[in-house]
Amino acid sequence: MSKNKNPEFMSMHLSFKNIFTLLGIGSLKFISLLPYGFLMSLGNSIGNLIYKVSPHRKEISKININKCLKLEGDELDNFVRSNFQAVGRGIFEMGIAWWASDKKIKKIKTRIINRHLLECQPKGALVLIKHSTHLELDLRLMSQFFDLTGMYKAQTNEVINYVMIKARNNYIKGSLTNKEAMKAIRWMKSGESFLYAADQDYGQNVSKMVPFFGCDAATVTFPSIFSYKNIKILMADVSKVKDTYEIEIKEIDSLQSKEDLLKGMNLLYEEFIRKEPEGYLWMHRRFKTGLERSIYPQWSRRERRREKRRSQRKNN
Repeated sequence: MSKNKNPEFMSMHLSFKNIFTLLGIGSLKFISLLPYGFLMSLGNSIGNLIYKVSPHRKEISKININKCLKLEGDELDNFVRSNFQAVGRGIFEMGIAWWASDKKIKKIKTRIINRHLLECQPKGALVLIKHSTHLELDLRLMSQFFDLTGMYKAQTNEVINYVMIKARNNYIKGSLTNKEAMKAIRWMKSGESFLYAADQDYGQNVSKMVPFFGCDAATVTFPSIFSYKNIKILMADVSKVKDTYEIEIKEIDSLQSKEDLLKGMNLLYEEFIRKEPEGYLWMHRRFKTGLERSIYPQWSRRERRREKRRSQRKNN
């Protein structure tokens, strides 16, 4: 039985301030109907364009990749460019996930390793996933084989948020916002497989410093509350190996201390990221917490927008 609630379409979605978002989404929906190979080539070109016009994201990616993969010089520059190409492809992989028919999805080459770990679960499971550049397509591909619920962060753009939730409702059994953790626990206890991405820096209030590629990183503690609990903890990775999306599932030992569980989780994240390193979302600020001085470039315009949103939420 679906646990989803369809989002409500509101007249403000058609307001003038959203005109470019609506045009962009409409264009993406139309283009996503084109052949997969063409979309991937077009995505490479879009990625090259993003690389040229996004100096902040480029610098953040370089810092993360240097810290984690120890790349430098031309090797680092070439890797960052290939990562941005993957980001460009990810735009169209998102479009495929949201709007492609089941028939088209089934034609995409997919391979599953350790399917039995997630199939026919008699009890609930926490299923950890990573922020790949093709995350939306990962969810759509996995949903062909498993009934999945999961958590999402509401988007600041109400139109994108509406389209995302409406699309996901077609293939995800149920979804919750990141402010509904207790409800997520109840779902798992009732037998649901719940997707959760624990590989980003969510801030010191909900995190603990745990090694990530040999560097201390704020690691969200939510998975560790299931230490010694009767809920299975799995990691379901989707990596693009040549022309095949390879779904690999591994189990994390939950019968260990909270700290050891988080250490083991990060080690498994490292293993899967190395499987397709150029397909990981390196452009988020993974090491922003726990440092006296930020290692990332200042982004004044972005910070002003965030401060404005925080003020609006307080006033409301």
